[in-house]
Amino acid sequence: MALFTKKNLPALIKDSPAFKAKNYRQALIDSFLGIDKKLETVEGKKEVASINAKMNSGGKTPTTSPALESDPEEMVNFVGCTACVALITKTEIYVANAGDSRCVLSKNGIAINMSEDHKPDLENEKKRIIKAEGYVEDNRVNGVLNLSRSLGDLEYKQSKKLKQEEQMITAYPDVKVEKISNETDFLIVACDGVWDCMTSQNAVDFVKEQILKSSYKQDKSYKLSKIIEAMLDKIVAPSVEANGNRLI
Repeated sequence: MALFTKKNLPALIKDSPAFKAKNYRQALIDSFLGIDKKLETVEGKKEVASINAKMNSGGKTPTTSPALESDPEEMVNFVGCTACVALITKTEIYVANAGDSRCVLSKNGIAINMSEDHKPDLENEKKRIIKAEGYVEDNRVNGVLNLSRSLGDLEYKQSKKLKQEEQMITAYPDVKVEKISNETDFLIVACDGVWDCMTSQNAVDFVKEQILKSSYKQDKSYKLSKIIEAMLDKIVAPSVEANGNRLI
């Protein structure tokens, strides 16, 4: 599902009438919801099935049960992913988020959350879930999903009486906007695995420290991806028995 979103979301944003009208907030909202609409089409279902088949043929861990492999219409209901997207213009940063990934802005070294982690136990999320005839158990939607918004996961979006943004699980994103200034440093976009181990400020401090290292300034071939590698090395669980949920 992540690969499907990676391929289709940028095109949906670019082709959106709102994007062409420079209404970037609405363009992001329309495009997130557009992923779910595309999944419901015959074309979308076949594309997801094709991606899944290629992954499985490559020796990777199957993403669905064997019983669903030959039934694209059924399989598409059981795949989903989070999406956290930053759209940057010359003057502003727009961040759209659906799920428990997070975008953090460093502004003069201070961490500013540009998204909210969509967890089922949040008051507004729980109200929507219950209104859609779902429930929250052990901080999971219907005792299963540990997030309250996602792209895909259509099995939780079956009510014909509700709008897309009112479904038990919704792809409707929060969109936050921040003006770019001389104090704007950088953005960090990461999944919940990182934020389970680091606070937003921890992450900003770590990246800033890495950027200021002499190796980065002197070595013109130094890649920013090295900072990501260093961050993951720092938070990786010391053994397979450890759960890694430790704050630094």
